[in-house]
Amino acid sequence: MAGSWNGGGEEELIGGVNVTPIVDVCLTLLVVFIVTASQVVNRSMPVTLPRAASAESAPPSILNVAIARDGAVFIDGAPGRLEELPGAVEAARARAAAAGGEARLAGFVSADVEAPYGRFAAVVDLLRQAGVTDIALDTQPATTP
Repeated sequence: MAGSWNGGGEEELIGGVNVTPIVDVCLTLLVVFIVTASQVVNRSMPVTLPRAASAESAPPSILNVAIARDGAVFIDGAPGRLEELPGAVEAARARAAAAGGEARLAGFVSADVEAPYGRFAAVVDLLRQAGVTDIALDTQPATTP
């Protein structure tokens, strides 16, 4: 049996397990996984993001849409078409509901600096029509001279 010596001549048994270190390790691994996964997805899409002074790192969103320089659309990292976007929104809602989350989605739109603006506007419009009201735009921090 595990015990501890308290110096008083009595031996006490440890009655419980301290789960704090286990939780700390699990949360650290979760953060590392989230950051790594977002970097892998972002690097797999050929998108050069614009720079903005107010840019900040955003947590991974439930629905990620990227627009490449040539106007190609990527939905959650996979090549897709604009017509597939409403179905992707419903699938993301179903995944969130199955995981016990809320059905409200946030869209995360990444567009190349040289992507056609009309394509960007069409993506945002389709997201709004599908009921996505929280839409974030992906940028990189501006370099200071």
